[in-house]
Amino acid sequence: MMLRYVPILLLLPACVMAKPAEPESVKLVNACKELVAMYDRDGQENKLVSWFGSVSEGMQAGYCRGVIVEFRRNDALRIAEQWSNRQSCDEPDWFSQAQKVASYSIDSVSQHSVDRLLEASCGR
Repeated sequence: MMLRYVPILLLLPACVMAKPAEPESVKLVNACKELVAMYDRDGQENKLVSWFGSVSEGMQAGYCRGVIVEFRRNDALRIAEQWSNRQSCDEPDWFSQAQKVASYSIDSVSQHSVDRLLEASCGR
């Protein structure tokens, strides 16, 4: 009878030791920091990164770029469909917006959603 509780007792320490999940907005800021580090100030890719960068850094950078590019594409579609007075993004391109996201402190964004973070990085 006691044997059926053994697996639960073995898993209990792992559950207690697990750290809480990081908010998505914090993940985005960290990913954008990786992306900005891979490019120079003019937005040109640093060729040494492909030789010395890790796969994890590349995945994070790709996540940041993908989120921002899709946000900008969907934002442009929303503006066109709604014929609204909604302003477009103040940042001229995805790299400028990624720099803005990367500049936010982790403490300030941990309470906000990714959508709010992207809107703020557009100057809205």
